[in-house]
Amino acid sequence: MIFPFKGHRYSKKAGSLEQLIAPPYDVIGTELRKILVKRSEYNIVHLTLPESFEQNYHKEIAEKLENWCKNGILVQDEDENFYVIKQKFIYKGKNFERTGFIGLFDLTQSEKIIKHEIIFNKYRDDRIKLLDATKSNLEPIFLLYEDKEFLLEKLIKSVSFQAKIKFDDQLIEMENVKLDTLSPLIEKIKKMPLFIADGHHRFQASFEYFQKSHDSAPRFIMVYLTNIVSDSLLSLPTHRAIRAGTVEEKISEINDFFEIRDMKDLNDTMEHIEKTDVCAFGFYSQKKFQLWTLKQKEMIKKFLPETYSDDWKSFDVVILHYFVLKKFFNIDEKEKLFYDRDCQSIIDYVDKNPGSAGFFLKTPDLQKIKNISLNGEILPPKSTFFYPKVPSGLVIARYV
Repeated sequence: MIFPFKGHRYSKKAGSLEQLIAPPYDVIGTELRKILVKRSEYNIVHLTLPESFEQNYHKEIAEKLENWCKNGILVQDEDENFYVIKQKFIYKGKNFERTGFIGLFDLTQSEKIIKHEIIFNKYRDDRIKLLDATKSNLEPIFLLYEDKEFLLEKLIKSVSFQAKIKFDDQLIEMENVKLDTLSPLIEKIKKMPLFIADGHHRFQASFEYFQKSHDSAPRFIMVYLTNIVSDSLLSLPTHRAIRAGTVEEKISEINDFFEIRDMKDLNDTMEHIEKTDVCAFGFYSQKKFQLWTLKQKEMIKKFLPETYSDDWKSFDVVILHYFVLKKFFNIDEKEKLFYDRDCQSIIDYVDKNPGSAGFFLKTPDLQKIKNISLNGEILPPKSTFFYPKVPSGLVIARYV
């Protein structure tokens, strides 16, 4: 189910790896892309993210990838490897070290993959076109397995990590290992489900492309796997802004379901959200912050689909999308909103766009996400943000 492979990696000819890797394409905004492009003509963002999705860029990227391989910018390893990655980082003053590895997942075993987020067909179809043109996985999807014995850390204890890369706020250590080194863990993983943390669109693109084009499509997808029970796996909230109209007209009705309290500022708002053990949102509009706390969970159940589990119905982001946004703001759960992990970006967006409002969410409950996923239930977009992301450009899987 999980296999080593002969990865394509940047050669010394390409330059310093710090200048060549990038975040996953779907977390790169316009300004960051400009910065990455300037770092190097060979930065991976030249392959993963076009300047505009409106043009038919896929063939151009495929040709660029082919040229990089022909000119020795990217060189294929001689042996099949797993690529073990340690990410050392600081979050809120605390040191963390997360360990994972990159390999190939066999798409014929796709029933083992557990999804949890809505995808948009536009982005899935775009990644199918890119896969069809390049016959390559340019960046891994992010999968989670569960191992309370922490086998990976034990199996690599004697491995000497040669590659050390400073990337943004991380120190990344990377080393390739053979199948024998990780075989006890691989055997264990075969018997369990795997949860998608990041890369729903890319997984669905690879799976559907493989289903439709067995002869020409890759049978594998490149994946990064790490342990869901690790203390160094952080799940952060993604906040959102909406077109709100005149909120004052809706307040009396909202008051029937939520206790609304004025907050001093953003910090005050976020502190109160995290302290509550029931559903609560921070709300921002017209330079004012509020805390919305659900009065009674039972009051809103009739507005949610009956067939879903209590975990799903009590999840904050579900209540926001399927109840608050739908009932009070007439926004469909599949409508694309303005999303950002940075609260200040939400505030700036609302201040610049009259008639809009921002919602701030608390840290997602990983256990609840796991339960929801195992039930086969799907959450709204951007329900989770696993941190830190795995940089793209450390290794590429080519199937040509």
